[in-house]
Amino acid sequence: MNRHTKADILRAGIAAPSADNSQPWQFAWCGDDLDLRIDAGRSGRVSDTRYVLSDLAAGACLENMIIHARSLGYVADLQTFPRHDDELWVARVRWRRDPECDQPEPLAGAIEQRHTDRRFPWAGPITTDTQTRLNAQARQIPGQRLYWPQTPRERKAALSVIRQAETLRFRSPTLHAELFSSIRFPVGWHTACEEGLAPAALAVEPPLRPAFQAMRHPAVMTMLNRLGAASVLGWRSAWLPIRLSPGLCLLVIPSTARSDVLAGGRALQRVWLAATLDGLSVQPYAAAGVLSLGFVSIEPAFQGPLTRLGPALSDLCASGHGLVFLRLGYARSVPRCRSGRRTLASFGVFP
Repeated sequence: MNRHTKADILRAGIAAPSADNSQPWQFAWCGDDLDLRIDAGRSGRVSDTRYVLSDLAAGACLENMIIHARSLGYVADLQTFPRHDDELWVARVRWRRDPECDQPEPLAGAIEQRHTDRRFPWAGPITTDTQTRLNAQARQIPGQRLYWPQTPRERKAALSVIRQAETLRFRSPTLHAELFSSIRFPVGWHTACEEGLAPAALAVEPPLRPAFQAMRHPAVMTMLNRLGAASVLGWRSAWLPIRLSPGLCLLVIPSTARSDVLAGGRALQRVWLAATLDGLSVQPYAAAGVLSLGFVSIEPAFQGPLTRLGPALSDLCASGHGLVFLRLGYARSVPRCRSGRRTLASFGVFP
C-alpha cells in the first residue's frame, strides 16, 4: 500500500463524526498495519467516562476507512482492543489487496457529503422503504439495530427522555461547562473552525445569539436556570426540532461493553451514510443514551434525573441499550457552515 493510498484512507477516517467535533483519533502505521488509538488529550471528559463517546467516534472512523478502502480494492482484517492493559488502543487493521474487491462501494460516495444538520423544520415522509434500507445498514454490523418509535405514545416517550437529557446538560454545572467549552465563540457566527463547534453550525436564531453566548458563563447560567432556562433550552434544542421532523430512530447496542459501543459507532456511520445518499438530513442526539449507561458522574443534586434516564430508555427499546437517537428529514438546502477538520499530519505517524 503506497503512501498516497494510506493518506486517502486516513482522510476518509477523519471525515467521521465525533462528539462536539473533538476528533479523538490517533493513527500509527507499521507497514500495511494501521493502529487506531484514542487521543488522551481530546477524550476522557465527563460525558466520555470509560471512553463511550470516543469509542463511538472511533467506530465511525473505522467504518469510514473500511468502506473507502474497499472502493480502492482493499479489505480489512480487524482486531479490536488488541491489549487489555492499553485502554487507548482501539484497533489494529491489517489491509490486504483483494482481487475480488472490484465492485464500487456505494456508501463511499457519501463520506465527504455527510454532515450534521441542526436546522428545522424538515419535510417528509420517511418511507417504509427508507426505514428498511437504514435498518439493513445497521444490521450489517452484528448485534446492532435501529428502533423506530411508531405509535404516538412511543414517540412521546422518546421525546420526553431526549428532552430530559438535553435539559440536564444545561442544569448540571459539570455538563454545562463541558458543553460550552467545545464551542469556539471567538470564530464568530459566520465561519467554520477546524476543531470543536463553530457557533455558525449550531443553528441558533440571530435574536437569541447574544443570550446563548452569555450562557457560557456559569454565573449567568445559574441565574437563568432559576427562571427555568434549562427546561426551555431542552425544549428548543430537542423537543421542538424533533416534533417538526418526520423521522426519529434510536441505535440500540446489545451491551455496554466497549466492543459493542465501538461496533455501534460503525453501525451509526453506515446508517448516516445511507441516509445521506437518500438525501436525508441527520442530527444525532447522544446525551440520553450516553447518560443512561450509568458511567457519568455529576453533582449529587442531579443524580435523581440522571438515574431515571436508564429505565425510561429501557422501556422504549426493550432488550439492549439505546445509544444514539437520530433525527431525520428532508431539508431544502445544505447547511452553509460545516465542521472542519485538523490537518492530516496532526493525527499521527506516517511510515
